Amino acid sequence: MRRIYLTIFYYFTNLPYLIKKQVNNLDILAFGAHPDDVELSCGGTLLKLAEQGYSTAIIDLTRAELSTQGNPEQRRQEAETAGRILKVALRENLMFPDGGIVNNEENRLRVIETIRKHKPQIVLAPFNQDRHPDHEHTSQLVRECCFYAGLEKIQTRSEPHRPHTVLYYFQHWVEQPVFIVDISDTFETKMEAVRAYKSQFIRTEKNTKETFINRPEFLQSIKNRAEYFGYQAGVRYGEAFRVRLPIKLDNLMDIFA
Repeated sequence: MRRIYLTIFYYFTNLPYLIKKQVNNLDILAFGAHPDDVELSCGGTLLKLAEQGYSTAIIDLTRAELSTQGNPEQRRQEAETAGRILKVALRENLMFPDGGIVNNEENRLRVIETIRKHKPQIVLAPFNQDRHPDHEHTSQLVRECCFYAGLEKIQTRSEPHRPHTVLYYFQHWVEQPVFIVDISDTFETKMEAVRAYKSQFIRTEKNTKETFINRPEFLQSIKNRAEYFGYQAGVRYGEAFRVRLPIKLDNLMDIFA
């Protein structure tokens, strides 16, 4: 355990930030397996919260080095651009190996320390059923670490902190949502953040190989999904979420605030 703790100490003292503003405690912390996951799935919600004055952040677990197009440096630059478009206060990358997100003690301690360091009230994570194994593994890892982050006998550099709740966003597969956020006012800017990942979603003379996500119909499907969820909620565009545990309300009317 001591060896792993020392590894975590070294890691967090040498962690590069893509975006870092002075924030003591975050309101919302969104985890994604790869840079662009958060933008695609809940970028409109993050931007809406930021514009309402809440502090938001994105933690990417990998550099997406296995992606067919682009490279980690391109993805880093694109992630920084996208994060600024979404007005996040902080964005960092834990540099787990792409295709190798493993739920082991070392990785749990790294995620636990990230949660404790930033003290979010709400954590966003991928839904636990998805086409991509990294998304499923990220969901399980983040869910467990949100619980373990509150245990005093698990020691990291920062003090214990357990988020109030974990909300799950959809990626490739969807199920019946528990609630839908109206992103009608932020949808176009969300798509601007998505398109910042030119290496992934835009075909160019240098980017000639066709992939699942750089065909025009992929971005159209993102719009179609937002319209579908918006239709369910009676608005133009929406992003949907699920919860695993009941959410406590002090006032039932808070739902309609």
